[in-house]
Amino acid sequence: MKWHFGHKLALIMSMLVLLASCILGYTLVFRQFSMMQTQFVDTGNSLSSQLAAASVELVFTEDQLSLASLVFSLSDQPSVVAASVVNRDGEVLAEAGATLPNVNPDRAYRSQGQIEAGNNTVWFYSPVVFRGVSGGAAWVGLDRSEMIAGQRSIIRSGVVVVCLLVLSITLFAIRLGQSLGKPVRDLIEGTRAIESGHYGFRIRGQHRGEFSDLTQSFNHMSAELEQKQRVEVLFSRFVSNPVAARYMVQDNVELAREGKRVDASILFVDLVGYTAFSEGRHPEETAEVLNLYFTEFADTCHEFHGNVDKYIGDCAMLVFGCPQSDPEHRYHAMECALQIRDRIAAMNHTRAQNQEPCLNIRIGVSGGTVLAGLLGSHERMQYTVIGEPANLASRLCDLADCGQVVTDGNFHALLNQRHSLLTHRTQSQQIKGFQSAIDVLTVDAWITPPTPEPSNGASTEKSAASEEADTDPAIRESQS
Repeated sequence: MKWHFGHKLALIMSMLVLLASCILGYTLVFRQFSMMQTQFVDTGNSLSSQLAAASVELVFTEDQLSLASLVFSLSDQPSVVAASVVNRDGEVLAEAGATLPNVNPDRAYRSQGQIEAGNNTVWFYSPVVFRGVSGGAAWVGLDRSEMIAGQRSIIRSGVVVVCLLVLSITLFAIRLGQSLGKPVRDLIEGTRAIESGHYGFRIRGQHRGEFSDLTQSFNHMSAELEQKQRVEVLFSRFVSNPVAARYMVQDNVELAREGKRVDASILFVDLVGYTAFSEGRHPEETAEVLNLYFTEFADTCHEFHGNVDKYIGDCAMLVFGCPQSDPEHRYHAMECALQIRDRIAAMNHTRAQNQEPCLNIRIGVSGGTVLAGLLGSHERMQYTVIGEPANLASRLCDLADCGQVVTDGNFHALLNQRHSLLTHRTQSQQIKGFQSAIDVLTVDAWITPPTPEPSNGASTEKSAASEEADTDPAIRESQS
C-alpha cells in the first residue's frame, strides 16, 4: 500500500495526539488516584479517632454495653465494614462486623495507623488515651472496593476520551491531509509530466494561499519550457540537428560570428532540368516535387552522419565532418553520394511507371580544409563552411552529367587509401577560380565492400599500393 501525503500527515498527527493524551492522562489519573487515596486514608483516620475519643470513659469504666452500642452505630455508616474496641490487654470489649486482624496490639496503643487486610479491607486504629495513659485502642475497618471501582471508572473514562480525541484528530488530519495533499499530488504529477517531456501540462486545480502561488509558478515554468521546446523544434528545422544541439546547450553565451578550420567533405547535389520542369506548373506542384527530392537528400545525408548545410534553389549542399568531428567523413560523403544516385534512380523509375513527373540529379564531391562556423551579419547568421573544397564541389557538380557522381583526383587519392573506389577519368580541366588544372573523375562504384573503421594495424602494403595507383596515371587507367 502506498502512503500518500494525507495518510502520513494523519498518522503523524494521531501519534502525536496519542502520545500527548497518554502523558496528560497519566498525570491527571495519577493525581486523581492520589487524591482518592488521601481522602480514603483521612476518612479512616478520622473515624478511628472519633471512635477512640468517644470510647475513653467507657473503656476505663469497662462499660461494655455502651461500647457495643457505640460500635454498632459506627458500623452502620457507609463503607464501614467493621469496628472494634480493645483494652490494654488486647481483650475485645466490643466489636461489630469483621474480626480484627492478627497484629501486635502494642503498636495500636502508641500511635495512629492502618493495616491492610484481605477482601479489600483496610483497618485504621487510634489509641484510647486519658491523661497520657493508654487504656486500649479503637479499630475501624473500611472497604476500599468503592475507591477501586472509582479508579477503574476514571481509567475507562480516560481511555474513552483519549480514543475519541485520537479518532477526531485522525479524521481531521485525514481531511486536512487530503486538502493539502491535492496540490502536492498535482505538483508531483506535473513534475513527472515535465520530466517525460510533456511541457504542455498545466495544473488545473484551484488552490489557495501559498499553493496558489506555487501553481501559478509551475504553470508559468511549463509554459516557458513549452515555448522553449517550440523554438528548439523550429530552430532545428532551419538548421541541422547537430548544429542546433551545439549552440542550444551553451547557456548565457552570446552567439558570435566565428570560424574554425576543419577537415571536411562537401557534397553538392543538383536537380537537372528544374527550370524547364517548373515552367508552366503551379508553384504548389513544383514545391511538392522539390520537397520530395530534398527530403530524400536529407534522409540519406543524416543516415551517413552528414548535415544539410543549405538549399540553394534546386541544389542542396551537404557537409560531412562538422560541426561534429568524423574521421571517416570522406567515406561517408562518397557513400551518401552513391546512395543518393541509386535511390533517386529507383524513385524516378517508380514515378515514371506511375506517370508522375521526375527530375534527374548530378553530384559533385570534394573535401579538404575549410572554415566552418557562424557567418553572416549581426542580424542574421548561418552555420556554413567556406573554402576551396566547397567551391570545387560546386564546380564539379556543374560539370557532371545526369546521374553522375564527380569528384577530384586529390579527394579520390585520400579516400582510396582505405576504401577502393572504381572511377574513370573524365578529363583534366581548368576550373574557374583555381590556378592549376583539376583532375576530374567520375565515380562508378566501390571495388570491394567498404570497411569504414579499419583496425590500427591496417595493411600498410595495401595502402601504399592504393596510393601508388592513384598517383600513377598508367595504373589508374588500367583500373578503369
